[in-house]
Amino acid sequence: MNKVLIAILVLGAAGLAYYFIAGDRGDVPFETDTIEEVDVDLAREALKETGPRTVYGSCNAIEDSSNCIDYVGSMWKDKDMAELNCSDIGILSKDACPYSELGGCQMGGGSVMEMIAWVYQEGPGGYNEESVVYASMACNNAPDGRWVNPQDLIE
Repeated sequence: MNKVLIAILVLGAAGLAYYFIAGDRGDVPFETDTIEEVDVDLAREALKETGPRTVYGSCNAIEDSSNCIDYVGSMWKDKDMAELNCSDIGILSKDACPYSELGGCQMGGGSVMEMIAWVYQEGPGGYNEESVVYASMACNNAPDGRWVNPQDLIE
């Protein structure tokens, strides 16, 4: 399996494990202010992308892990953010990832943080039809994740 999907699975599993173990025990230190109610709709509205949909850059790791990440949300206009996200993973580029017939995992779709991790047959972790099924299941079960194909994104 490739590094990006493993990272998504590990983070998701860690979050679930913490929740199951710690639960909502209310053991936040007393000096910490907590927000009693969070308006989820207000938060989503604040993170909603308002500009045109475009790819601001990509992180190509096809040769190492059969993945390439497109940075779509406007947060990625900040080159430092993209460099930080791509460092030690792949090659940062201003261009979009190569076309992927297999699809990819869209995270934060429609938000300023949107990115799409495309998967490829090429590279050491090469995907095939069977492994794409599992990758799409992992993606669709991640919070705010959705498996997409390039034709799904044509507006």
